[in-house]
Amino acid sequence: MRKIKNPFSPSASKDAYNCFGCSPANDRGLHLEFWADGEELVARWIPQKSYEGWIGVLHGGIQATLLDEAAAWLVFIKLKTAGVTANLTINYPKPVFISKGEITVRAKLLAVEKRIAKIECTLFDGEGEVCAIAEASYFCFPEKIARAKYNYPGVEAFFAD
Repeated sequence: MRKIKNPFSPSASKDAYNCFGCSPANDRGLHLEFWADGEELVARWIPQKSYEGWIGVLHGGIQATLLDEAAAWLVFIKLKTAGVTANLTINYPKPVFISKGEITVRAKLLAVEKRIAKIECTLFDGEGEVCAIAEASYFCFPEKIARAKYNYPGVEAFFAD
Protein backbone atom coordinates (compact mmCIF):
# COMPACT_ATOMS: atom_id res chain seq x y z
CA MET A 1 0.00 0.00 0.00
CA ARG A 2 1.13 3.50 -0.81
CA LYS A 3 0.39 6.35 1.61
CA ILE A 4 -1.57 9.23 0.12
CA LYS A 5 -0.56 12.70 1.20
CA ASN A 6 -3.25 15.22 2.12
CA PRO A 7 -2.22 18.19 -0.04
CA PHE A 8 -4.94 20.43 1.34
CA SER A 9 -3.75 20.62 4.95
CA PRO A 10 -0.23 22.09 4.93
CA SER A 11 -0.90 25.17 2.81
CA ALA A 12 -4.44 26.04 3.82
CA SER A 13 -5.44 27.96 6.92
CA LYS A 14 -7.74 26.31 9.43
CA ASP A 15 -10.59 28.53 8.22
CA ALA A 16 -10.08 27.61 4.56
CA TYR A 17 -9.92 23.83 4.94
CA ASN A 18 -12.00 22.30 7.70
CA CYS A 19 -13.42 19.09 6.20
CA PHE A 20 -15.12 16.97 8.87
CA GLY A 21 -13.84 13.81 7.21
CA CYS A 22 -10.20 14.49 6.42
CA SER A 23 -8.94 17.81 7.79
CA PRO A 24 -6.36 17.29 10.53
CA ALA A 25 -7.23 20.81 11.77
CA ASN A 26 -10.90 20.07 12.50
CA ASP A 27 -11.04 19.47 16.27
CA ARG A 28 -14.26 17.45 15.98
CA GLY A 29 -13.46 15.75 12.70
CA LEU A 30 -12.47 12.20 11.80
CA HIS A 31 -8.92 13.04 10.59
CA LEU A 32 -9.01 10.32 7.96
CA GLU A 33 -5.88 9.24 6.14
CA PHE A 34 -5.75 7.18 2.95
CA TRP A 35 -3.63 4.61 1.13
CA ALA A 36 -3.67 3.41 -2.47
CA ASP A 37 -3.84 -0.39 -2.66
CA GLY A 38 -3.87 -1.45 -6.31
CA GLU A 39 -7.21 -0.42 -7.75
CA GLU A 40 -8.65 0.29 -4.30
CA LEU A 41 -8.42 3.20 -1.93
CA VAL A 42 -8.13 2.31 1.77
CA ALA A 43 -8.75 4.26 4.98
CA ARG A 44 -8.15 3.04 8.51
CA TRP A 45 -9.74 4.74 11.48
CA ILE A 46 -10.07 4.07 15.21
CA PRO A 47 -13.60 4.82 16.43
CA GLN A 48 -14.07 6.80 19.63
CA LYS A 49 -16.94 6.63 22.10
CA SER A 50 -17.88 10.22 21.18
CA TYR A 51 -19.03 8.90 17.77
CA GLU A 52 -21.42 6.26 19.04
CA GLY A 53 -25.14 6.11 18.33
CA TRP A 54 -26.52 3.25 20.38
CA ILE A 55 -24.40 2.22 23.38
CA GLY A 56 -21.08 0.87 22.11
CA VAL A 57 -22.13 1.07 18.43
CA LEU A 58 -20.72 3.52 15.89
CA HIS A 59 -23.38 5.97 14.69
CA GLY A 60 -24.72 5.18 11.21
CA GLY A 61 -24.17 8.78 10.11
CA ILE A 62 -20.49 8.52 10.99
CA GLN A 63 -20.33 5.29 9.00
CA ALA A 64 -21.92 7.12 6.06
CA THR A 65 -19.32 9.86 6.36
CA LEU A 66 -16.48 7.32 6.33
CA LEU A 67 -17.89 5.68 3.20
CA ASP A 68 -18.59 8.96 1.41
CA GLU A 69 -15.16 10.37 2.21
CA ALA A 70 -13.45 7.26 0.84
CA ALA A 71 -15.42 7.67 -2.39
CA ALA A 72 -14.38 11.32 -2.66
CA TRP A 73 -10.71 10.47 -2.25
CA LEU A 74 -11.03 7.70 -4.83
CA VAL A 75 -12.21 10.37 -7.28
CA PHE A 76 -9.16 12.51 -6.41
CA ILE A 77 -6.72 9.64 -6.95
CA LYS A 78 -8.18 7.27 -9.55
CA LEU A 79 -10.15 9.73 -11.67
CA LYS A 80 -7.65 12.58 -11.19
CA THR A 81 -10.23 15.24 -10.50
CA ALA A 82 -12.72 16.41 -7.88
CA GLY A 83 -16.42 15.71 -7.62
CA VAL A 84 -19.50 15.91 -5.44
CA THR A 85 -21.78 13.24 -4.09
CA ALA A 86 -24.85 12.80 -6.28
CA ASN A 87 -26.21 9.76 -4.45
CA LEU A 88 -25.14 7.50 -1.59
CA THR A 89 -27.00 4.25 -0.92
CA ILE A 90 -25.92 2.30 2.15
CA ASN A 91 -26.75 -1.11 3.56
CA TYR A 92 -25.83 -1.80 7.19
CA PRO A 93 -25.77 -5.62 7.56
CA LYS A 94 -24.06 -5.59 11.00
CA PRO A 95 -23.46 -3.07 13.75
CA VAL A 96 -19.98 -1.61 14.16
CA PHE A 97 -19.01 -2.18 17.77
CA ILE A 98 -16.52 0.44 18.88
CA SER A 99 -14.86 -2.09 21.19
CA LYS A 100 -13.66 -4.11 18.17
CA GLY A 101 -11.09 -1.43 17.34
CA GLU A 102 -9.75 -0.13 14.05
CA ILE A 103 -12.16 0.17 11.14
CA THR A 104 -11.08 -0.30 7.53
CA VAL A 105 -12.90 1.27 4.60
CA ARG A 106 -12.17 0.16 1.03
CA ALA A 107 -13.38 1.99 -2.07
CA LYS A 108 -13.23 0.84 -5.68
CA LEU A 109 -14.43 2.27 -8.95
CA LEU A 110 -17.24 0.28 -10.56
CA ALA A 111 -17.91 2.39 -13.66
CA VAL A 112 -17.84 5.85 -15.17
CA GLU A 113 -20.67 6.99 -17.43
CA LYS A 114 -20.29 10.50 -18.80
CA ARG A 115 -19.47 12.53 -15.67
CA ILE A 116 -20.95 10.11 -13.11
CA ALA A 117 -18.64 7.70 -11.31
CA LYS A 118 -20.14 4.66 -9.56
CA ILE A 119 -18.06 3.69 -6.56
CA GLU A 120 -18.45 0.79 -4.14
CA CYS A 121 -17.29 1.33 -0.57
CA THR A 122 -17.14 -1.33 2.13
CA LEU A 123 -16.66 -0.77 5.85
CA PHE A 124 -15.06 -3.55 7.91
CA ASP A 125 -14.98 -3.65 11.70
CA GLY A 126 -11.87 -4.44 13.73
CA GLU A 127 -12.44 -8.17 13.26
CA GLY A 128 -12.71 -7.88 9.47
CA GLU A 129 -16.50 -8.32 9.35
CA VAL A 130 -18.41 -6.38 6.67
CA CYS A 131 -20.63 -3.93 8.52
CA ALA A 132 -21.65 -1.42 5.85
CA ILE A 133 -21.67 -1.40 2.05
CA ALA A 134 -22.33 1.70 -0.01
CA GLU A 135 -22.71 2.56 -3.64
CA ALA A 136 -21.82 6.17 -4.26
CA SER A 137 -22.57 8.11 -7.41
CA TYR A 138 -20.20 11.03 -7.83
CA PHE A 139 -20.57 13.87 -10.29
CA CYS A 140 -16.99 14.47 -11.47
CA PHE A 141 -15.83 17.84 -12.71
CA PRO A 142 -13.53 18.15 -15.69
CA GLU A 143 -10.01 18.47 -14.25
CA LYS A 144 -9.59 22.04 -15.51
CA ILE A 145 -12.73 23.13 -13.62
CA ALA A 146 -11.75 21.10 -10.53
CA ARG A 147 -8.41 22.93 -10.44
CA ALA A 148 -9.87 26.40 -11.11
CA LYS A 149 -12.97 26.33 -8.91
CA TYR A 150 -12.60 23.49 -6.38
CA ASN A 151 -8.95 23.70 -5.28
CA TYR A 152 -8.02 20.36 -6.83
CA PRO A 153 -4.20 20.35 -6.85
CA GLY A 154 -3.70 17.57 -9.40
CA VAL A 155 -3.09 13.89 -8.67
CA GLU A 156 0.68 14.40 -8.41
CA ALA A 157 0.18 16.48 -5.22
CA PHE A 158 -1.23 13.45 -3.40
CA PHE A 159 2.01 11.52 -3.84
CA ALA A 160 4.64 14.27 -3.57
CA ASP A 161 7.39 13.62 -1.04
